Amino acid sequence: MMFTKVEHQRNGLDLIKIDNDETKIVFTNYGARIVTWKYEDNIIVLGNVVEADEFYQDNPYYFGASVGRYAGRIADGKFTLDGQTYQLEQNDPPNHLHGGSNGIDHRYFDYEIIDENGGYIQIIFTTVIKEADDHYPGDIKLKIVHTYDIDNRWTIEYYAESDQTTLFNPTNHVYFNLNRDNKEVDNHYFTSEKLGMHLLNEQNLPDARTPLDLVDLFDKHKIRLTEIFESEAPQLKAQIDKYNGLDHPFSIGEELVIENSQFLLKMQTDMPNVVVFTFNDTSEWDSDMNIYKPHSGFTLEAQSLPNDINIQGKDAPSILQNDRAFYSRTTYQIIEKL
Repeated sequence: MMFTKVEHQRNGLDLIKIDNDETKIVFTNYGARIVTWKYEDNIIVLGNVVEADEFYQDNPYYFGASVGRYAGRIADGKFTLDGQTYQLEQNDPPNHLHGGSNGIDHRYFDYEIIDENGGYIQIIFTTVIKEADDHYPGDIKLKIVHTYDIDNRWTIEYYAESDQTTLFNPTNHVYFNLNRDNKEVDNHYFTSEKLGMHLLNEQNLPDARTPLDLVDLFDKHKIRLTEIFESEAPQLKAQIDKYNGLDHPFSIGEELVIENSQFLLKMQTDMPNVVVFTFNDTSEWDSDMNIYKPHSGFTLEAQSLPNDINIQGKDAPSILQNDRAFYSRTTYQIIEKL
């Protein structure tokens, strides 16, 4: 049996709590984000329920947030579309990051809850991103649907329409950790038919180089994070040493499976890339609520390649034409090992 409860905190922040006995998952209207996900007494998503009204307002790490209108970096905050050049906020100097300081992660969404006792519960978040908000061309009508079902599957769907041709590259910045007590995630295994790691340049941006094939490099499909972090392969080692872990887009197969000794986390997406960030530096946030250490979580951000507009030009997947609707779907499912 599944049921929903809404808790109203301060500052207009609502917590939407879904319980199906075995698991609990919580979302909020602030940033249309996931707050926590628990399997029995195991917390597998990083966040803060008790102090949510303070925790999410202040921290710089985008915990569980919907990110947009463009996830990732755009080189020098600049791009050209249909012959016109646009200059965006350079909030990650010299680059533009995650839609800027006025991105949707800081926005209060309208929402409605759909609970028809059909084995799932949906939260439909809606907003309008105005050109004046972030200085991209066009206004976007955006709907983000979070669905949770009795099979412990969390699905994110994005629906968007723009009144001008623009860029749209949304993601969710959820941090997972299948270990107890936020212990380092280095023991997690990543498995997929394809694990192509896009290398980053001096500006922390992917470029046109061929992705590093980790399946070929390690000669197997199931790779432990420790193996990646401790590899002596020159290209990989240089990247890991620079970032103290991963902060890289990947091209994956039809499914990506992450596991430790107790849980499997299965991910499927129709987006072309997944950014894996292993929370490499947790020192930027000076707060008593910052209980995190490096590698205490990892993201699986389904999106188009960051800076794709400056790499692929008119063929960039992030281009949203004004006469076309955008749709994308990503699922995460948690399974306990027997």
